[in-house]
Amino acid sequence: MQRHLPPNAFYPEDLDVLKRVFEVLCRERGCQPGCPDAEATALLLVNLFESGRRTEEELLEAVQTTQAYHKAS
Repeated sequence: MQRHLPPNAFYPEDLDVLKRVFEVLCRERGCQPGCPDAEATALLLVNLFESGRRTEEELLEAVQTTQAYHKAS
């Protein structure tokens, strides 16, 4: 029997991708899970994932683009 998840649900492999990218970004930024920067990073990743960026490469590129935009503003 195939189960259908709601549109905003994540599959285990989705969570694996998000976790790997989150860990890379936290390591690069020197932040620990649970700190405000890590929480903001997690929220950004979920938003990017939900907007269609599904691979580690797409997520990392989108975060870098977002950071460059904020630095330029």
